Amino acid sequence: MRKGGKGVGDTEKLVGAALAAGRIAIGAGIWLAPGLTAKALGMKPWEGEALTVARLAGTRDLILGVWLGAELRDGGSPSAPAGALTVCDAGDTLAFALLAARGGENMGAGLRGVAAAGPATALGAWLARRLAA
Repeated sequence: MRKGGKGVGDTEKLVGAALAAGRIAIGAGIWLAPGLTAKALGMKPWEGEALTVARLAGTRDLILGVWLGAELRDGGSPSAPAGALTVCDAGDTLAFALLAARGGENMGAGLRGVAAAGPATALGAWLARRLAA
């Protein structure tokens, strides 16, 4: 809990570290083991242009995770990376919801993505709000 409304409390550090680690894991997975990562997300293996787009997203995830983790670790200002991470998670939630709405073979991957990105969005919004206070 934050003491006196200043700084980052233990709960915020724990939530921020979990969000940062999740982003880093997804980003690293896309770069180092794209086939396994696609499978874990319920998607077909990425090839060619799809792999390039996945790696763009993976780079974004790595940057966001490292940025948030560094700000938390160094006693910096984690509210900006927490806000950026939240906006990206909200966009991811929307993208996965649109995929699920297509139905058919895409529904499972879309629902799996919503189930992961939706709570991440809520946790990120909570964290960004706490850090901005």
